[in-house]
Amino acid sequence: MIWDDATAWVAALLQGTLFGLAVGAVVAIVGSTSNVWQAARMASRHGLTLSPEAVPLPCTAEIRVPIRPGTTAHQLTASVLHALKPLPAPYVESVTEFTHGELTVICKGRLSLPVRFHVSITTEGDTATVTMDARPKAAWRVLDEGASWCVLKAFEPLVGKAVQDEAGGVSANT
Repeated sequence: MIWDDATAWVAALLQGTLFGLAVGAVVAIVGSTSNVWQAARMASRHGLTLSPEAVPLPCTAEIRVPIRPGTTAHQLTASVLHALKPLPAPYVESVTEFTHGELTVICKGRLSLPVRFHVSITTEGDTATVTMDARPKAAWRVLDEGASWCVLKAFEPLVGKAVQDEAGGVSANT
């Protein structure tokens, strides 16, 4: 039948393409709407107001803290770990990296999926630079319903306070 009428081939191909585009558009709209709704719900659970920074992954922040001479990145990293461990939500499920100036933890709790939270601390002279990033534990995830952003926003002030306290109580600059 297709060999006899080539226009049937073209019509069927066009019809299939249009149907595929329509289904793709519906899936994209439903998926993104669901992700935004879940992100808003998760933010409210953690007492946060959803903002546009919740969308891009990874979620990152950086602070600079004046430190007293002799303070090491390892001391600051240990202080950060001790500040994060007792939190009830999001709680630290496991520590995957704890080295000189590097800390990586996996967070769970009321999150939709596990989040990898990484802190990198470098010291130069009388300043410590703390870089934080939060992303889904699964590297292939593109959307995480705001879980990474919630972890970053919940942990950022605690990390800043822990570093500030260990650095001698000097106030932090963001």
